[in-house]
Amino acid sequence: MTYRPNYHLSPPSGRLNDPNGITLIDDTLHVFYQHDPGFPHAPKRTGWGHAVTTLGEGIWRHLPDALYPDFPYDANGCYSGSSVFHEGQVRLFYTGNLKVNGERVTSQNIVDVDDLTGPAGGFYRRSAKNPIIDGPAEGYTAHYRDPQVSREGERWRMVIGAQRTDETGAIVLYFSDDLESWDFAGELRFHDMPEAVSHSYMWECPNLLTLRDRADGQEYQVLVFCPQYPESDQCVYVVGRLDGLDFHVTTYRTLDHGHEFYAPQLIPYEEDALMLGWMGLPGRDDTPTLESEGWVHQLTLPRRVWLDGGLLFQELVLPRSHEGMLVKSVELDQTPVLIELIDDSSVPGFSVSWDGEGVLEFGRESEVNRVACIPGQLVFTADGCAVEVTAGNGYVAASSAVFSSGGNPWGEIQVTQGT
Repeated sequence: MTYRPNYHLSPPSGRLNDPNGITLIDDTLHVFYQHDPGFPHAPKRTGWGHAVTTLGEGIWRHLPDALYPDFPYDANGCYSGSSVFHEGQVRLFYTGNLKVNGERVTSQNIVDVDDLTGPAGGFYRRSAKNPIIDGPAEGYTAHYRDPQVSREGERWRMVIGAQRTDETGAIVLYFSDDLESWDFAGELRFHDMPEAVSHSYMWECPNLLTLRDRADGQEYQVLVFCPQYPESDQCVYVVGRLDGLDFHVTTYRTLDHGHEFYAPQLIPYEEDALMLGWMGLPGRDDTPTLESEGWVHQLTLPRRVWLDGGLLFQELVLPRSHEGMLVKSVELDQTPVLIELIDDSSVPGFSVSWDGEGVLEFGRESEVNRVACIPGQLVFTADGCAVEVTAGNGYVAASSAVFSSGGNPWGEIQVTQGT
């Protein structure tokens, strides 16, 4: 028995966290990710791992790690970032982390990639112009990271997660004509944002993109980010209109309602977006996989994400052939339903209950998350220790790491109507 999933990307060894630099070329999906290969037996050395799959096939092929913390500006970590595929050239953008006399020093940097699709999985050259952004703008601390770069009209736009000097979270913008020289534009100003989010101390992993709403055909801006609080780490999204630095919010919602989901990355995909998230949370690394198998955490399956009626809907991109993964589809209507993941000793490990009146519960041992949902199709998947559910035709998504009793393999997804 292994807890390792077949179709969810997990590290060969050590610790995996945020997905980085997602790049889709034709139907070939390259995913980089935060990787600390010696965790927990060696000093922290976070770089970028690299794996590739064919979208819809689902089997990952690991390639050599792309980045190691080897340069003076990233000696203590190559932290999260994004990729740009422009005029046949792939460029990675990442945050370099450095500790000087116990103080954090961060910078934003470029890596030029040659032959990404070749047998070696690419050759990686840090730009001689690094750091392209050397330290935070005035008014912000060194918690200034996770650059996401995209095209905005005639210019390039970079969004960065930040912390103000008063230790509250923010998102800042930069613009460039050539991807190398970046001008600070300022901080996003949010209108009609819930007041509670202002109490978070850091906003990580921002993704800013434009999607066309299937309901009215209009374009809206979508910002996905991770506000951190002293007692919790969350992942949310806002929808609205961006006018300069003013973001007029019409929707604010949690992105995933499971027990482990954080730091997703989204890229444009056809008329919608493609997303992968980290099935983990900061500081929660004590799982059975670490001691027994030498690795911890995995990414979600790729998800297609679209905007409909001001809300984000999500669909799991299931592998066409998914031998070794349990998949169950259930139609939610006015009938209560209990859906349980059972191991081969008939012990339940995870459950989804629907009350027939619009409330879903996701249960793992004593942890229960409740969320309002609409009727429609529910898709339940279990792949090793990775469990993902979408419900209400994608209205709700949930991701949880679930470890079976005594390491037993999963037996079935059991459905009981009328409970």
